[in-house]
Amino acid sequence: MSTIKEIARRANVSIGTVDRVIHGRGRVAAKTEKRIRRIVEEIGYKPNIFAKQLRLGRTFMFGVVMPKPAQDSRFWALPEAGAIRAARELTQQRVKVRFFHYDKFSAASLFRVQRKLTRTGLDGLLVAPVLSRVFEDFFAALPPDLPYVLFDSFIPKANHVSCIGQDAYQSGVLSARLMRLLAPAPGPLAVLRVLPEDYHIDERVRGFIDSSRPAAANHPVEVFEVDPHAGAAARDRIFSRVVGVDGLNGVFVANSSTHQIAAYLQSRPLRRRIRVVGYDLVSENVRLLRAGAIDFLISQRPERQGYLGVMTLFRHVVLNEPVDRTIMMPIDIIARENLEHYRD
Repeated sequence: MSTIKEIARRANVSIGTVDRVIHGRGRVAAKTEKRIRRIVEEIGYKPNIFAKQLRLGRTFMFGVVMPKPAQDSRFWALPEAGAIRAARELTQQRVKVRFFHYDKFSAASLFRVQRKLTRTGLDGLLVAPVLSRVFEDFFAALPPDLPYVLFDSFIPKANHVSCIGQDAYQSGVLSARLMRLLAPAPGPLAVLRVLPEDYHIDERVRGFIDSSRPAAANHPVEVFEVDPHAGAAARDRIFSRVVGVDGLNGVFVANSSTHQIAAYLQSRPLRRRIRVVGYDLVSENVRLLRAGAIDFLISQRPERQGYLGVMTLFRHVVLNEPVDRTIMMPIDIIARENLEHYRD
């Protein structure tokens, strides 16, 4: 089926520009309009009944349910920026986005959000379900006719329209391989798993451990759990235990808190280099990657996920077009050498 998105891609313009040409809303350069109309004719695109609703003034409201932007070292500000960008592009399609932030360390916070959004009259939801077990109840309580798209994490029992994210298990496998390349000499490895329970974080850890098993005799793996609510002193005590592992070769951090252990290692007069592999281009991680305290970061393109989440809801709800059940993000490896040229 031909779509507005396909026309926009072929014409090298935005979805909004295509919509203005098709429905005669707003001004478009004559050359651009001619190119778009030629493509429309070539592929035989015909507006559907949902597009007609737009002309009649129908406004669509999508909710975005996600952790507070400041949490996880401001990681969540990245997908939020992507969702805002998508909403801005869809302004003329009368699409609006409303954010519902929850505290990722509080199940009660999530259910307060749920009560609020059920009174809002939403047309669809974009959800980051990082509290895995709690979100099973969250989805079960949603109106059965409310479509939702998942991003960042995955809930096996969810009845989602689409799921956008990275293959968490394979990213853990890749991280283990990077660690073996960085530190081939025999020596133990540490894994830092930051609480609370999170399905895709657990999958990263599982992938790292499974991939390390064949080399376990030379590279045994020990997992350390870090509770952010315990405070900096408790965290540093765990880091001290990590550094105290005899002959430690490297540390794998399964989320965006990579900078915490990297800064800790950087401040200690260690006799040997301890390699660090982690996730996400939050500002502190980027700073320490540049400084050489972090060796590799895995990017899961969070801004792109937020953008695609809103666009997927638009296609499903507004245009009534088929969408992919799963949209996989690439597993991008970022080092100091390619950082300046990387774009989400």
